[in-house]
Amino acid sequence: MNRRRPSRTFLRVFSAFYLVFAMTLTGLGIWSIVVHRRAAEASAVVREVEHRGARTFVTVQFTTSRGETCDVRFPVAVKANRAVTTGDRIRVAYAESDPSFGVQEIGNRSRWFIALIGVALLAVAAILAYVVWRRPRPPLPLRYAGMP
Repeated sequence: MNRRRPSRTFLRVFSAFYLVFAMTLTGLGIWSIVVHRRAAEASAVVREVEHRGARTFVTVQFTTSRGETCDVRFPVAVKANRAVTTGDRIRVAYAESDPSFGVQEIGNRSRWFIALIGVALLAVAAILAYVVWRRPRPPLPLRYAGMP
């Protein structure tokens, strides 16, 4: 069976796009961590709890440090908060620039997970780019090339 190998041009284009994708994902993961490191915290009242299979979604209401009241729905990631009921209080972190966007519970480590995946993809992309873009090695000389 004769197999065709992908062309070198295709591999170079693919590796370039993959490298840009991995750098973007890593940058977004790190940016997300930085934004939430500077986030404010609030105590939120659980307004609604919805179970969808293995996931639990809660709708919470909290007041920001500026006095804005926000109603936000997000998936629960911390095990201790999966058994919450309506009326319970949980601690949430929110970005002060946009309190209704990116709310998460205190103790949620998913942002670190995204950054670690981005770094792993970046390492694979860098290795792929090195292998595809390096200059091909000249063939080794035949040991006994002119011998009878």
